[in-house]
Amino acid sequence: MRPLHMLLCLAAACTLTAQDLQPRFGMIVPERIIDTSTRGRKLFAELENLKKTLQEKLQAKTAEFQKLNAQLQSPSISDAGKESIQKQLRDLDFEGKKLQDDSQQELQRTQQKVIGQFEREIGPLVEELAKEQKLQLVLMYQPGLVAYADQAWLLAFSDEIAKRYDAKYDANAPLGDAAPGTKPAAKPAAVSAKVKGTD
Repeated sequence: MRPLHMLLCLAAACTLTAQDLQPRFGMIVPERIIDTSTRGRKLFAELENLKKTLQEKLQAKTAEFQKLNAQLQSPSISDAGKESIQKQLRDLDFEGKKLQDDSQQELQRTQQKVIGQFEREIGPLVEELAKEQKLQLVLMYQPGLVAYADQAWLLAFSDEIAKRYDAKYDANAPLGDAAPGTKPAAKPAAVSAKVKGTD
């Protein structure tokens, strides 16, 4: 075999090897799955409702504190009245701090529970789709870490997961230990992704 022919064959073999080694990967955008699936929205609604409830409680305590503080500034209030209000303010301050700490802990517990359940439920779907598409790697999208990505490609994998998520779980099933069921006839309305640069 002539040396030039050998070099060309070797170069071709190296090119094929390099192509075979190129990883095939996909990108998963959790916010997209949550927003575009009935199951995802229902699961995370629990967290949003808790946030709203706790915020309302904290705002009520703040309003009560401000009201008492305004009464304390009144020029017509007696010394005994001032002392009484100051005691109430100290009690409210203590209650407010305790409520804030308790609320934070409750929110963290619920957040861990909801995110944990979401990850457990979509995990097998991600693995299944990755194998079907012969992907070697599935990355988790995080804003700020990706300089550029084609929008259609970026969301395609997550959109397919969202469809399979709703197909696997009955929208009316309880969230705690919901078993896979049949998807109801009603179709969920699509919600725009919370991904920077998407429409």
